[in-house]
Amino acid sequence: MNNIDIANGIVFQKMAISKESFDDRLMSQKKVYLLQSLGTDLGYTYNWYVRGPYSPSLTNNIYNNLEVLLSSDFSQYHLSETAENNIEKVNSLIKDKKQELAAVSWYELLASLLYIYNNKNSWKVDDNKTSLFAALMKQKPQFSEEQCDYAFQVLEQKGFLLAGA
Repeated sequence: MNNIDIANGIVFQKMAISKESFDDRLMSQKKVYLLQSLGTDLGYTYNWYVRGPYSPSLTNNIYNNLEVLLSSDFSQYHLSETAENNIEKVNSLIKDKKQELAAVSWYELLASLLYIYNNKNSWKVDDNKTSLFAALMKQKPQFSEEQCDYAFQVLEQKGFLLAGA
């Protein structure tokens, strides 16, 4: 196993990455996107897909290697303190979820909002939050402006927007 496999294994274990259901796979995509946006780069590139930021290479890795990575003992290896803190920051976002959203929808909202924010130029979004929220709601009408505003505040408070700026 090479270093990136070991890093993926540790991260996947700590983030409870799963491929059991569609929602598990969707949540995995969003959590890894959010983690990478903080600077913990696992080498996955993302593009926009129907459910927000999506990495085909992450899907491939999860389908082909998840069992081995989850069952391996990585106790002799350690991530940097920054990576550990970033994993905790992503995992703890669940505590900020509003009751009306399922966990998977909450992570989809956060990751999608951050993706558009981080790619403002290509999305033709200005620095106005209203413009950002409108772009997201055009793609994802299931989310309200209030939900977008709350998610934006959470991303801002937790340091995701500074990391992506």
